Amino acid sequence: MLIAAATRRLVAAACVGAALLTSGPAARAAEPVDGDHSLRWNPDWPRFRPVEFAVTAVTGPLAIAMYYMLRPQQDPHWVGGILFDDSVRAALRLRSADELRVVRTFADGVGVASVVLVVGVDSMLVPLLRGGADVGVQLSLMDFESFALSSIVTFSLYDSVGRARPSYVDCQRGGSVDPQCNTSPTASFPSGHVNEVFTAAGLSCAHHTRVPLYGTRVADGLACARDLTLAAADGVLRIMGDRHYLTDVLAGGAIGFAFGYGVPTLFHYSFHYSGPSLAELSLAPVGGGALGMRAVGRF
Repeated sequence: MLIAAATRRLVAAACVGAALLTSGPAARAAEPVDGDHSLRWNPDWPRFRPVEFAVTAVTGPLAIAMYYMLRPQQDPHWVGGILFDDSVRAALRLRSADELRVVRTFADGVGVASVVLVVGVDSMLVPLLRGGADVGVQLSLMDFESFALSSIVTFSLYDSVGRARPSYVDCQRGGSVDPQCNTSPTASFPSGHVNEVFTAAGLSCAHHTRVPLYGTRVADGLACARDLTLAAADGVLRIMGDRHYLTDVLAGGAIGFAFGYGVPTLFHYSFHYSGPSLAELSLAPVGGGALGMRAVGRF
């Protein structure tokens, strides 16, 4: 019952979040003209810049090297939960080794599916099928950049924070059912897996609110809601699998969404906006030949 209720809240929150992200005025990629339904890159948006190529070329391999080559320290700097961590852990975590294995495998599957949907399907396959290979290239490059930057931040925090996994104390005492007691025991904060899925969700919402990948605002808004739901579900599964506290999940999600949504929005979609603005100031005659200033708002 608790899990079902949490799932319903996650779906509702994701739908609300997607609605907020898609409700405001936003410049969109060029719409189809004269029956041409292919995607076109909006000429008002900067393309992937040389400096971004350089940053991604450095941070991407560095993030991969950090993940595979840097071993987390064995002695934690921080042990235990804070705020609501312990109560949420007690309510959600599973209690047997077999259950933990299953839910962790399922969580891995949700994470992989999320990234494949956002990068492989929406950023690559959909633009290609709709005759927008150039759009696909730009979206994919932004995806790689966001993942590289968010991963660098997350991996850097593992050792500097050095938080023990929730099961660490039980593992040390020899009374834990955790089948991964000795696997990265101090890499709890922030959650790396949740960081990745929320990076994907942020990218999905940034792309779908600007580029009509699915053809309509409703369909693109639902895609954003879909990926926010998958990301939130993955966070719950990580807590159920006893690999992370809720604060680990919240931190990982915040970092991931900030880079996933923020990088393409700040560096590309927010530039040279040519659509209607919330407010404009202009000089215009106000009567009697006088010149005055008036504020014109368009919503």
